[in-house]
Amino acid sequence: RALLRAGLGLSLALLLLWASLFLYGSFYWAYLPAAAVVRPLHLGFRSDCDSPGPELCSFPSANVSLLGE
Repeated sequence: RALLRAGLGLSLALLLLWASLFLYGSFYWAYLPAAAVVRPLHLGFRSDCDSPGPELCSFPSANVSLLGE
């Protein structure tokens, strides 16, 4: 009896997992747009700080032109 209940519980859990993955995938495919702009991005940062150590002195930043080449 306990084995039957465990099997049913596992089956229900797998069914719910499959349904949630299917619904998430369906929503993602139907509502999220495809990438329209793809450009290379070259990040720059400073490493000439006064503190000793391998850490960076600034956050990575970049200038990106969306107008064209």
